[in-house]
Amino acid sequence: MNTVLYPITPDREKNAKKLETKYAQNKFAIYYDPKKTVLKMLKQEVNWTKLGRMPALLILDKEGIIQYAYYGNSMKDIPKNIKLFEELEKLQN
Repeated sequence: MNTVLYPITPDREKNAKKLETKYAQNKFAIYYDPKKTVLKMLKQEVNWTKLGRMPALLILDKEGIIQYAYYGNSMKDIPKNIKLFEELEKLQN
C-alpha cells in the first residue's frame, strides 16, 4: 500500500533492538527516543496506574500531515488492522 512503518519507543537503543527481535522479527527497524522528544511532541499519555505509556498510532500522508490519529486508553487498546487498512486505502485515492 505504498506505506512505511516508523515504530518509535521512548527507550534506549538496547531495548529497541530487543523489540525488533521479539515483535518485528527483524523485518523492520524500531526507532528509539530515550529523551522522549516524540512522545512529548505528540502529547502521548503516560499513566502509571495502567502500566506506563499509552499506545499511539498515527498515519501521515506523503506531505507529513497527520491524517489519522489513535490514542489508546490502555496498553492493549490499539486499533484493529482492518481499520488501519481502511485509513491507508483512503490515502491511496
